[in-house]
Amino acid sequence: MRAVNRQVHASSLSDRYATLFYGIFYRETRTLRYVNAGHNPPMVVRPDGSIIWLETGGAPVGIFPDWAYEEGTIQLNRGDLFLAYTDGVIEASNPAAEEWGLEGLRKAVSSCAAQPAEAIVHAIFTSLDEFSQGRQADDATVAVLRVH
Repeated sequence: MRAVNRQVHASSLSDRYATLFYGIFYRETRTLRYVNAGHNPPMVVRPDGSIIWLETGGAPVGIFPDWAYEEGTIQLNRGDLFLAYTDGVIEASNPAAEEWGLEGLRKAVSSCAAQPAEAIVHAIFTSLDEFSQGRQADDATVAVLRVH
């Protein structure tokens, strides 16, 4: 992360930066090591419905040339759901200019969390489209992974 940050800082204009989430999943131990560089925190949804937000990390890359990033580690279990999303998902608004927000995302996921990953992605975008009534102004990306 330090190398990526230095490279982005050196090759970007002073008012430019990027957010990113980087993780390595170790299948044998079901451990996820990660760094969140200013990105929307992915969520881990446990089978009991509890949510863990993956926030550990630091500033977006490119802002500070020598930023020291903190690494987070989480033990994932069978049945856990990992969900990452872009800001276009939670910042989608309806005709009354209300944002869908984290609560809209959380509700959409909780209504279908036991389904396969592809069905969860579909349900999230269906709920988002209904809320925004087709007024999506920003890119919206969702990645869903189920731990087996």
